[in-house]
Amino acid sequence: MSVILYAILFFLLYNFVVKVALPVYRTTRQIKKQFSQMKQQFQQPGNPQPEPQAPPQKEKSRVGEYIDFEEVK
Repeated sequence: MSVILYAILFFLLYNFVVKVALPVYRTTRQIKKQFSQMKQQFQQPGNPQPEPQAPPQKEKSRVGEYIDFEEVK
């Protein structure tokens, strides 16, 4: 009876490691590698960092402005 119990526990532990823990470890390692590559690209002296551009200001004209109204009966 104990052999069957140990086999079931081993099977569950194996499935947990293969289906949950290992993919999480690999994904975490890959994301860390990508972030470090991005950090290196931005820290290279030859690449200037892009500055955020402000959207162009629209001129507000009061002449000809449409005013919505309701007709009262």
